Amino acid sequence: MTKTSTVIASTLVLSACASVPTPGHALAGTWAIEDVSGRGIIDYSRIELIFAKDGRLSGFTGCNRLSASYRVEERSVVIDDAVATTRKACVEALMNQERAFVDIIRSIDSYDFDQTGALLLKENDEIRLIARKAGG
Repeated sequence: MTKTSTVIASTLVLSACASVPTPGHALAGTWAIEDVSGRGIIDYSRIELIFAKDGRLSGFTGCNRLSASYRVEERSVVIDDAVATTRKACVEALMNQERAFVDIIRSIDSYDFDQTGALLLKENDEIRLIARKAGG
């Protein structure tokens, strides 16, 4: 192989690799939660998760802001147990939804996407949260 053909081959390999998203890249962005443990969410409430590419997780529980850290390896996702939330009090139904949501966040261990592009956050292969990319 000549020096020129080696450079071309290397460029082709690097170009092919660049088109494949990294595992964590697929989660990056804002996700609107549509379902919490098969129960949907309270009408007109908003729950969202924002996965930053740097491993920071933030969002809204329907009542309070949340923050944590996460890491992704292939289809596994580990969200730090130390999920922090603000301490605003809301009506009891929203507080109950928030507690369930935050408890589930701590137990998530993998993710997948369904045929419609919805994000499926799972615990032991059981779908616990369903989310859709916000604005998309």
